[in-house]
Amino acid sequence: MSPRHVDLALTARRKDALVRAGYAEILDKGIAALTIDSVVARAGSSKGGALHYFKTKDDLLYAILDWLFAELNTTLDQIAQSDDSPRARLAAELEVLFHSAEVNRRLYKVFFDYVSLGTRLERFERLFEGFFQACRRRDAAIIADGIRQQQFRRVNAGDAAAALRALVDGYCLQWLLGADDAPVEIYRDRCRAILGAYLLR
Repeated sequence: MSPRHVDLALTARRKDALVRAGYAEILDKGIAALTIDSVVARAGSSKGGALHYFKTKDDLLYAILDWLFAELNTTLDQIAQSDDSPRARLAAELEVLFHSAEVNRRLYKVFFDYVSLGTRLERFERLFEGFFQACRRRDAAIIADGIRQQQFRRVNAGDAAAALRALVDGYCLQWLLGADDAPVEIYRDRCRAILGAYLLR
């Protein structure tokens, strides 16, 4: 009997549809309310098919976070690899990270929903650490380039990259949970001002 042919492209599309449906479910209801059944219904898939790809809810949640970080890294890598000046690349990165209120609120609600998993489950912790490492490497390279071009003062590029990540996540958390309904652009500008005071000559 010949082995069964597996259509890899079809498999990838089905998994991607389930992951995107899962992300939409988290946006609407949060991680706690997500179920395999609700994701299957949203994706128009079958439960048997979903369980073939994701044995447990945690497996699906892991795939969603992995996909989300990959999407973010792709966007931020494109900015980092552009021909713009280091200052322009950092400014463009902040525009992405402090996007419109609607986009940011949805993204960070999911992001912070996952934090509890990252503090309890090792494989989620590794995903977070991998994402943060990618952010620090990318930003350190931009900052080091700015130092070489004498756009930025001489600082430790790794420390500056870690500070940038802390500013972004801290300000987004303050904005998300703030009671003053301040526009997200205010927090972006605060981040930009502090970063400028730290880096600019």
